[in-house]
Amino acid sequence: MSLAASQPNQSPMLTSLLPPPTVPVVSKLSSASASPKTAKPTRLAALSTSTSATALALAPAPAATSDDAPPGGGGEGAGAGRLSALIRSLCAAGRTAEAARALSAAAARGGAGVVAYNAMVSGYCRAGQLASARRLAASVPVPPNAYTYFPVVRALCARGRIADALSVLDEMRRRGCAPIPPMYHVILEAACSRGGGGGFRSAVRVLQDLHGRGCALDVGNCNLVLNAVCDQGGSVDEALRLLRDLPTSFGCDPDVDLMEEMVRVGCPPNVVTFNTLIGYLCRNGLFERVHQVLAQMVDHGCTPDIRMYATVLDGVCKEGHLEVAHEILDRMPSYGLKPNVVCYNTVLKGLCSAERWEQAEELLAEMFDNDCPLDDVTFNILVDFFCQNGLVYRVIELLEQMLEHGCVPDVITYTTVINGFCKEGLIDEAVMLLKSMAACGCRPNTISYTIVLKGLCSAERWVDAEDLMSQMIEQGCSPNPVTFNTVINFLCKKGLVEQAIELLKQMLLNGCSPDLISYSTVIDGLGKAGKTDEALELLNVMVNKGMSPNTIIYSSIASALSKEGRINRVIQMFDNIQDVTIRSDAVLYNAVISSLCKRGGTDRAIEFLAYMVSSGCMPNESTYTILIRGLASEGFVKEAQEMLTELCSKVEQPRRKVGGVDIFGNPGGFGYCDCDSVAEPSPAQSDLYAKS
Repeated sequence: MSLAASQPNQSPMLTSLLPPPTVPVVSKLSSASASPKTAKPTRLAALSTSTSATALALAPAPAATSDDAPPGGGGEGAGAGRLSALIRSLCAAGRTAEAARALSAAAARGGAGVVAYNAMVSGYCRAGQLASARRLAASVPVPPNAYTYFPVVRALCARGRIADALSVLDEMRRRGCAPIPPMYHVILEAACSRGGGGGFRSAVRVLQDLHGRGCALDVGNCNLVLNAVCDQGGSVDEALRLLRDLPTSFGCDPDVDLMEEMVRVGCPPNVVTFNTLIGYLCRNGLFERVHQVLAQMVDHGCTPDIRMYATVLDGVCKEGHLEVAHEILDRMPSYGLKPNVVCYNTVLKGLCSAERWEQAEELLAEMFDNDCPLDDVTFNILVDFFCQNGLVYRVIELLEQMLEHGCVPDVITYTTVINGFCKEGLIDEAVMLLKSMAACGCRPNTISYTIVLKGLCSAERWVDAEDLMSQMIEQGCSPNPVTFNTVINFLCKKGLVEQAIELLKQMLLNGCSPDLISYSTVIDGLGKAGKTDEALELLNVMVNKGMSPNTIIYSSIASALSKEGRINRVIQMFDNIQDVTIRSDAVLYNAVISSLCKRGGTDRAIEFLAYMVSSGCMPNESTYTILIRGLASEGFVKEAQEMLTELCSKVEQPRRKVGGVDIFGNPGGFGYCDCDSVAEPSPAQSDLYAKS
């Protein structure tokens, strides 16, 4: 690959313009952002601007939304247009009740037509009031059209209610209103979704159902299901069977799909076919097959396009074959294709991810040589690379260069830099950059704030973190569970559990429900602070909210109760656990055994071991290790040695029976003990050898 350096009259290398900053970070950012228009444009910046202008000039005018557009043009006057506009505005503001009243008043005067009713149906759907939308669509006093029902079909499909969406089609026909092909596409797309529709087999059944209802399916509908068969792990036989059944079972002639079958039936593949196939091969790492497909393209008179090469480059780079990616870039001009910024960015990202910065520099030089303008993605790749490698101060200069090239740093750019500052411990710089974002025309998001909050907590600056969270809420940026959990975790580590509980309440006040991590963190904090009764109360709150505690939560409470000597309460809690998986988890019992041993209660720990075995949970190596260390620390060296011998024998014979409640091999038949192999002496073993 030719990686020539930039010529003197061209834009300089990026890295040559990245000396350490000589002024404070925020002032540099502010000055850079305050006068972006005065920055001297480079050749690439001018090229980028002209390209953007051309794209804008060629872009089509925005099309009107189809929710309330009558198929035949409507026939309603300007007054009706104003009514539908009013209804849409009210619904967009969440005032559906007022919109409904406006529609009723207009209907009473005879001034409401299908467009207005369609706007109201669409408004209900967007507000999540699906029942109201269905009632209105079924009872409009004027002849409905397809756009009366389309929002309802779309909303039902978004909720995975495929059967209800199909029933809407029947309702339309009863009212003399024919469904339209986009409805079929929406229904089939939802059916293909594994989350809501059930996957490709469900989609095939829906395809059959639509055909049975007399729906005129087109190749786009059928190909949607065919793609689902291929993408979701269906066999080739299933896809081929569906392809062959399209004409007879679904009244749809296939266009371009399985190449051999297509050629056989006289339907040759085209560029779209090959793009789809190559995309599939690249996603699955089958690059040796890609070469075969590219060769077949020539046989079928198809020429690879820029999109296809971008797909191949992406797959090759993800697999780490960067030399191959370079070779592909070199060969593109021989096929009459000039690599675009997407192709270059793909390879640049691969090089940066592999920390091959010298080659990345050469690739940037080649972009300049080939008049390929850098875009926001290019700079974000470089920003991320510098931050990952601790070169955060050089990033400030890079932000200035973005402006010179006509690119504006976005929230991703700033958040990446903020994260880089925090990783380097430059918390003040991170806070200043966060505050300067708004002045640069970029509003911080929840992730931006959360990263800085985590940095402040790591630096134990609780007051600053508290102030920043208040500012975050005041700025209208809602904290999410990760934000709250970050601060809650810090508070609990510092023993400030009362503040953590207060923050747990603040979550609900800010419309953010505590999750499993929130509760487990506070419960663990309460347990370590000796407030086990409060921890148990919070556990009940959590269960009453329908959340299932995990092993970590139960272990925290059990450990805290054990430290207080409340073993009966521990056993009562264990008996009440309904989840069999948790009840049989040795980690849960080991937490209690460890707590007892640490407070000198090894005798009670051995008794609890008997309860553990009788509950159907067999001890593991960690159980024995905890007990050996406990016995040794209390001076019971002989007993510890005997247990160590028992452990070693179980390591050699991992399926040997455990013989009794004293866990020394006496008969009793409590079950089997599965022990992991021990290559080196454990800390407990080392301690014991030392005491011996």
